[in-house]
Amino acid sequence: MTQYFKNSIFLILACLTIFSCEREPGSGESESGEKEYKYFLLSALGSWPNTVHYMTATNDLTKGEMDITKEGDEINSKGTYSYIVKNGFIYNYKTDQGIFKKFKYTHDRLTTVKEVPYTYISDITSYVWIDDHTLVIVGDTGDGQHIRYTVFNATDLSIIRQGEIEGFQPFPNAYNFYSLGAMTYMDGQIYLQYSFRNGKWLTPEYYNFAVIDYNTFKVKNSITDNRSSGVANGSPYFKTTFTKDKEAFYYTCFPRAGAGTSDIFLFRALKGATSPDAGYQINLTNLVGGKPLETVIDYIGNNKMVVLYRDPALGDSYNGRYAIIDIETKQLVRVLDELPGDEPYEQGMFVQNNKLYIAVNTNKGGNFVWIYDQQTDKITKGMKLPNSISGFARFDKLYD
Repeated sequence: MTQYFKNSIFLILACLTIFSCEREPGSGESESGEKEYKYFLLSALGSWPNTVHYMTATNDLTKGEMDITKEGDEINSKGTYSYIVKNGFIYNYKTDQGIFKKFKYTHDRLTTVKEVPYTYISDITSYVWIDDHTLVIVGDTGDGQHIRYTVFNATDLSIIRQGEIEGFQPFPNAYNFYSLGAMTYMDGQIYLQYSFRNGKWLTPEYYNFAVIDYNTFKVKNSITDNRSSGVANGSPYFKTTFTKDKEAFYYTCFPRAGAGTSDIFLFRALKGATSPDAGYQINLTNLVGGKPLETVIDYIGNNKMVVLYRDPALGDSYNGRYAIIDIETKQLVRVLDELPGDEPYEQGMFVQNNKLYIAVNTNKGGNFVWIYDQQTDKITKGMKLPNSISGFARFDKLYD
């Protein structure tokens, strides 16, 4: 047993003791923490499958410290960390219980606001907000051959409507299952990536792009794009697409092993179009020097996006690097090499008011929030974050 593993197990047991003995709901203690929070962090302790996740929150990322031995809540027993976040609430599909939940993180506890029985899809493959109170989730039926949708009223979790999306292209030879990517909503239409796969999860050397009428959930148009294979990951665990100013949908393609080129491309579809913009593409892999990209990108404003990639020059671990790319000139603007090497987990950054906030898990100098201000092109160190953890599973804002 390695010393790292011993330390991780000790920290898990210590945290469980603190929360079970001192923070048990209904124990009569006064409430701690704040009623409302702006930002939250999910820290992962231990190694899969013995991983425990803790949620902590703050209203100021520029100073202070998050300490999971003194604050926060263990969340594994309450739901997955596949979080859809809007207006201060968290939405989560706990598939093993067949429940769709609405949470609120308040007074340092993740509290259930509402839950409803739900088993219509096997899991959330992709989702999109139509407005502040209308959420669409999409997934398959478990057999991979039918794609269903549900439209939720986010206020009370009532189902507005649901059914099967009709009109996808038929399965090609040797591929008998759907592979869904990310989607967005613009002006009455849903734009959705999808592909096909076989039983070994291999895909053809192309992907498909569908334009779907939101009122009927019927495919209006579907095209095959052979510029890349693979699709973005549209689940709440990752962020591999963005919609700019509600006018253009930018999305990546992540090819699977054995499905052709390994380069990661960025494509786009414009509002009102029936197919992707054939004249627009960026080879993101080439822009970062051929290094492997992680499954996280975001738009930071002023025609700039951020990507996360692995730089082997930093070593076998803690080698995550962040780079800024201009999506109009299609050029690398700069690498945020002021930051220590990161060991990214899943979704450890977000954007607010043209500033990029990154939760960096490093082996040098401790873990902190780092803040990149695009207007000044400066990076500052903010709040101290938990050390001796596996990684940060999710770092995000609770309000847009």
